[in-house]
Amino acid sequence: MNIEFKGKTVLITGAAGFLGSELAGLYADSKAERIILTDLPERIEKLDIIAEKLNNSGAKAERFCLDIRDIKAIKGFAEKLDEKGYKIDILINNAGVNKFVKAVEVTEEDWDRLLDINLKGAFFMTKEIARQSLIEQKGNIVFISSQHGVVGNIMRAGYCASKTGLLGLMRALVAEWSVYGVRVNSVAPTYILNETNEAWLNDPQNTRNKKNHIPLKKYADVLSVANAVLFLSSDKAEMVTGHNLVVDGGYTVL
Repeated sequence: MNIEFKGKTVLITGAAGFLGSELAGLYADSKAERIILTDLPERIEKLDIIAEKLNNSGAKAERFCLDIRDIKAIKGFAEKLDEKGYKIDILINNAGVNKFVKAVEVTEEDWDRLLDINLKGAFFMTKEIARQSLIEQKGNIVFISSQHGVVGNIMRAGYCASKTGLLGLMRALVAEWSVYGVRVNSVAPTYILNETNEAWLNDPQNTRNKKNHIPLKKYADVLSVANAVLFLSSDKAEMVTGHNLVVDGGYTVL
């Protein structure tokens, strides 16, 4: 299946991470007109490397420092996009965090950080970009939820709550914005194997408790998740909205 994004401007939050950078590369390869990358100020060097690589490949990439916990900063960012004349066609709400802690030990600080980034920040980013141009563009929104937005797990009270909340938010936006031609979907990955967590995920205990719980008996890789996002944001999925595409190797079936 040939997917192209000619003439489209794509905005990716959390773009310095493994999934964000993979998505940026795939959109560039798929002929997106412009790719806008955002992440925290402390990750700006990674963003610079990604943007430089994309620009050297012939794509148009631009990076911005943005902490999505800061609602005023989100509004200012949307104003910058407007000043530059950028119209957003595709918004990928990829920024997210997790913390493993027993429910009885979750602090207010833990809870607020998880909800502020994973849910509140994603909502206000979506709201401001929708107002700035995305509704006008009849655009596409993809939230990155999780298999733990579908089923629960230990040590993840705040994470499960925030990722489940994204699914409720997705449905509400479908109900409200479909009249404008806007599509809203989400992708819910299982554990994504990468170079920073490979040793941990593949240790004997996690193989028993995590990998063996996945019917396909393997973890996701970044490309398999990114491909799901690409499909949902493309014209190939023109009749798909309000859908949570679970990329979990069957984890949530059991």
